[in-house]
Amino acid sequence: MGAQELFESSLQGKTIFFAGKGGVGKTTVSCATAVWLAGRGHKVLLVTTDPAAHLSQVFLEEVGSEVGELKQVKGLFAARIDQKKEAQEYAKEVVDEAMRKYSDDVVRVMKEQLDSPCTEELAAFNRFVDYVQIRGYDNIVFDTAPTGHTLRLLMLPVNWTRQLEVSALATAQGSIASGETREKYERVIDTMRDTGKTIFSFVTYPEYTPIMEAYRASEEMASVGVKTSLIVANYVLPNERCTNEYFKKRRLMQERYLQMLKEKFDVPIIKMPMLDEEAIGVDKLRKVGRLMYGGQND
Repeated sequence: MGAQELFESSLQGKTIFFAGKGGVGKTTVSCATAVWLAGRGHKVLLVTTDPAAHLSQVFLEEVGSEVGELKQVKGLFAARIDQKKEAQEYAKEVVDEAMRKYSDDVVRVMKEQLDSPCTEELAAFNRFVDYVQIRGYDNIVFDTAPTGHTLRLLMLPVNWTRQLEVSALATAQGSIASGETREKYERVIDTMRDTGKTIFSFVTYPEYTPIMEAYRASEEMASVGVKTSLIVANYVLPNERCTNEYFKKRRLMQERYLQMLKEKFDVPIIKMPMLDEEAIGVDKLRKVGRLMYGGQND
């Protein structure tokens, strides 16, 4: 099955993840995919988990931490997960509840425990879980953070117990809350494992380091049952532009790494040509979508 066929078949209700190292073009690919799907009549939610993402700059309109419909694309909604904001709200909720039930000493210890990067990641994951399970959209597209951060985020349920215990201290029904959270996390992981519901993709470019990082990450995700369904090979030099020796050699090098991609990943591979300008604005994103998936998308 080719990349376009993958996107044409049984798309209804599918969640699409784009992962990869920093600088490979995940945000452009994610935005272009969301625009392409919306252009085909789908109601789409685009979410970024990348703290450095710039959806507002790509779409040339504001994208906030709450879901909102983009003015320029009918049926396309977008939001960004603001980790610091989520962590502050999560910590405040826990501490406020604790202050009603526990001594000042217990509250002080909880504040110290909550003041950690783990809390920030857990709070972001909680919001991520909410978005994965949200209803009312034909597709949800995730623009994820660089690979290491994404793996920590997506594999957090494996190591969630200690932070849950902090939260459980602050509720009279801690064991019930913990059970509910466990079930919620497990539903999300089950969704990600189900290739009938999820397309998990890596964006890379034809060089050794990003390919191997994507491969190692895919193996780690496979160890928890999440299979890679698609690869986007970005920044491929168009043959017709390689008219001097330097670019001909670079193109030959890319061909070797594209072959390496085929050997490492037995999935459809989209070859996205290097563009001569940044994909800023909806019109250019539509162009990227056509280059990736084919067809008209107006």
